[in-house]
Amino acid sequence: MTTNTALIEKREELKRRLAAGEYKTLADVFLAWTNRVIQKLTRQTKPLPLWLMTVFLSLTISLIAFGASYVVGGLTKFRNVAETFGFGYGLGVLSWISLVVLHITAVIIINQSIGRIFVLWRDDILDASESVTSLQEFEDWLGKACNLRLHFLVAIFGGLLGGLFGVASISTLLGAFVGYATTFGFIILNMFSAAFYYQLAMVILLPMILRRYDLKLFAADPATSELLSRLSGELGFFVYFIAFFSALITLAMTTLIRGSQVIGIALVLGLWLPIIAMFVLNQTGLSSIIRRAKWKTLNEIQAKVETLQEEENFGNQETMDAIKRLMDYHDRVKATRDSALDFRTYLSFINSLLLPLLAFILGNLDLVLNLFARKP
Repeated sequence: MTTNTALIEKREELKRRLAAGEYKTLADVFLAWTNRVIQKLTRQTKPLPLWLMTVFLSLTISLIAFGASYVVGGLTKFRNVAETFGFGYGLGVLSWISLVVLHITAVIIINQSIGRIFVLWRDDILDASESVTSLQEFEDWLGKACNLRLHFLVAIFGGLLGGLFGVASISTLLGAFVGYATTFGFIILNMFSAAFYYQLAMVILLPMILRRYDLKLFAADPATSELLSRLSGELGFFVYFIAFFSALITLAMTTLIRGSQVIGIALVLGLWLPIIAMFVLNQTGLSSIIRRAKWKTLNEIQAKVETLQEEENFGNQETMDAIKRLMDYHDRVKATRDSALDFRTYLSFINSLLLPLLAFILGNLDLVLNLFARKP
């Protein structure tokens, strides 16, 4: 079997499996199951929109948590926890529901983004992939992203560890055990959090495999290829996604630790690290693809020049003109960009860094207004 035949067959196999929906994440399975339950309860035939399932899941989990608290008499302890953080009972309930909505929304959004990666590869990138090794690495990534058993175990153990750690921390702050019902709620909440971090790890892993990926791009200037721009856009979304949730964390923490601007600034600087890390990973992966495509073109040009030189027909004007044109083309290709960085990319990156900073300013809005209100 030739390499070309193996490559074509591998492409078609992956396209078929992606089109048939054989690759499903744990979130896909969970949302499909939830959709079937809601359809049976409401007797609907059409699939429900994601926002409606988010509302349903958030209300269901919150009702279970508060119902369990009511049965075992834990509402008083929940009120004490809310008051410890400076909230009233009503605001505490609203804050809990908001946390549940945030966690579920985070899982759904990042899962939808991973689904868009599946579609991009199925419709475009598989056809432009130029080596069996690249396809095998992407297939391995698919296997990790859709490893239901591993993802479920991470969610279970992550939920237990995160939930128990949170309960222990709050119990220490409160000076008393928060109760079994609150513990159950924290464990459920952290299960969604652990499921999210597993998906985020898969997103971080994707740019790493791109460093060794062979992709057919515009030979004369690979950095300007439409396919690369689309891939860059999908990867750039994850940077914004991390920045958005970093902003929410900053806003929540600055609200809880009001009066400590030093801690708030340190929090902003700390949350910049994952944004910068994701941006660097994306750009190094894309740069590797561009450099590999450039060197493929340069090597082809060099091979043609060497073929003409081997003829040793330097007295022929046509031969010399051909060599000169090839060398000019070689220099032009070599001078093209080695990265996907441009003004728009830099602007998007700066905007993503501004989100946590704006959240910090919003959380300390009274201090900012007082500074501007001071008279000279």
